[in-house]
Amino acid sequence: ARVVSSLGKRLPDAQEVADAMRKFGFRSRDDNVEIIAKNASLYFNSDIEGKRMGFATPQKYLQYLNSKDPMLHVPDPAVFVARTSFLFRGLGALLQQQIHTSPHWRKHAILAVAKNGKAHQLYNLGLTPISNY
Repeated sequence: ARVVSSLGKRLPDAQEVADAMRKFGFRSRDDNVEIIAKNASLYFNSDIEGKRMGFATPQKYLQYLNSKDPMLHVPDPAVFVARTSFLFRGLGALLQQQIHTSPHWRKHAILAVAKNGKAHQLYNLGLTPISNY
């Protein structure tokens, strides 16, 4: 949930995203912050970065990322969420829409984190406590 919450921000911070990925259990060979954050975005948000770089498919972009800093461990729970993200984005592509899943899932991710006792640190846009969601 922390990965999706971090990615769903208007301007995600690569270090914050990479830290959330590590905390979730992702491990890469070189622990490259930028590549870990790009993997997170590909798995849980959008493949637009790969398209911008000229990769025709998410698979080609993933191969590129793995050539730079291969993922050594991907936690099993992440696979289900990533597949769901890819499914929604694939449906969006059929409708000629570029879907970014994390901004849509962010509220739910924040609530999931809050249920684990961290509600005092989380705020909705800084205006109201998350408990008021």
